[in-house]
Amino acid sequence: MVEGVDYCIDVSADGRTVWVNGADGSCIGRFSKRFGLDVHKTSSEQIAGGNQCLHCTHEPAGPAAWDDFRAQMQLHYRIDVPSNLVNWK
Repeated sequence: MVEGVDYCIDVSADGRTVWVNGADGSCIGRFSKRFGLDVHKTSSEQIAGGNQCLHCTHEPAGPAAWDDFRAQMQLHYRIDVPSNLVNWK
């Protein structure tokens, strides 16, 4: 994780969506089997004048996109998102 960036990971009850939320309460990452993936700057960074998206797609997502999401969270935030959070059944 990036120094000073705390986070939490939430998973939908059906295992189809994963959210990674930053310390400021903003969603810095979302993976959805239905809607794709979003890796965003924190809302604090956006308010300071930055754009929102670091890496986003807007199409249904499968296992390769899940691996991409996990890699992007590691790249941008040094957050290790566990591989077993999504239900592939």
